[in-house]
Amino acid sequence: MAFRKLIYNDASFYFNFSVFKDLFTKKHIKENIAIGKLEEDIANKINVTKEAIHNWRFTKNGPADIELIKQIANYFNLSDIDILLTKMKGDNNKMLNDLQIQSVKRVYDSIIDFLEIFNKTNGFNDLWFEIKEKPEFRENELYEIATREHDKVMLSLKKEYFYLKGTKVYSDLENYIYNNLYDIYEGKLSYGYRFESEGEVHGTPTLSEDYNKAINSINNIINKYN
Repeated sequence: MAFRKLIYNDASFYFNFSVFKDLFTKKHIKENIAIGKLEEDIANKINVTKEAIHNWRFTKNGPADIELIKQIANYFNLSDIDILLTKMKGDNNKMLNDLQIQSVKRVYDSIIDFLEIFNKTNGFNDLWFEIKEKPEFRENELYEIATREHDKVMLSLKKEYFYLKGTKVYSDLENYIYNNLYDIYEGKLSYGYRFESEGEVHGTPTLSEDYNKAINSINNIINKYN
């Protein structure tokens, strides 16, 4: 899973699990406190769940912000919090904090909603018969419908700029939405494309090929950060 990025003194860090585990073990041995009892005591003192403390001991998740790190430092009578932090190295754009992970999840959900509509309506083409316009105007109306659904996904990304600005994942999602997602229906909403020529014209992808390619592409992006 992605590390929880912590900003401290204008630098990026993540929680030092090994130090926390060492502090926990020393207190457990020195004060002869049962492990479960010690987990519960720490949880109560810093206002998190006992499960969270247990996870930290086994290098899962991590404190969500610097204020929580400060409370942990106070609990173990540390003079400063530096010992509980490890500075990030390498590609920091791959390190997302909890709010950013949830932000990406909202964009991902909107993409999946779009793709499900695309899949269930035969690439929007089944809606052809529901449009009351004259046949010569139906294709334009179909593009209006597809564009409105696409615009919803674009808007979902724009709403997350506050949390994702400056991150590589924002750029990746933006490129996917404005290019990959557009490509699965652009030029493919005429009556003949799905109903008459799909699978028969050389180089024409089927609905399942368009759908699977779009799903695989967005999942590859998500897997880089989660």
